[in-house]
Amino acid sequence: MNPLQNAQVSEPRAAPRERLFVAARLSYAHGAISMACTVTQFSASGARINLAEAAALPETFDISIPQRDFTCRARLIWRDGGKAGIEFLAEAPPAEATTADYQEKIRLLEALNARFKAQIAEMTTQLHRLTDEA
Repeated sequence: MNPLQNAQVSEPRAAPRERLFVAARLSYAHGAISMACTVTQFSASGARINLAEAAALPETFDISIPQRDFTCRARLIWRDGGKAGIEFLAEAPPAEATTADYQEKIRLLEALNARFKAQIAEMTTQLHRLTDEA
């Protein structure tokens, strides 16, 4: 066997893999969207997962594996239909939102809504003025 063929066969990994079949949960958009998946291979640096082929998955997301008491941020490395390879990232998952966080977000959205309503009223007035002049 020549050296090139040998390199293709050995397929070195950053960390040893463990074969599993455990349930996991992927989430993104600050937890607003989540989906079930199955972890079939696991290592210190990443995992191979199975998920629904039609499921959309962003470049980065959170993964939780309850049987391992494991939660972290992950990055999609490859995807082939319902199978995907992910890399675990060092950054922590986003903190859970508190009631105060939601109240602040609602306050900001209400202010933005009020501005939009004022703009709509102004544009409606201008539209009436333009159509009355014609």
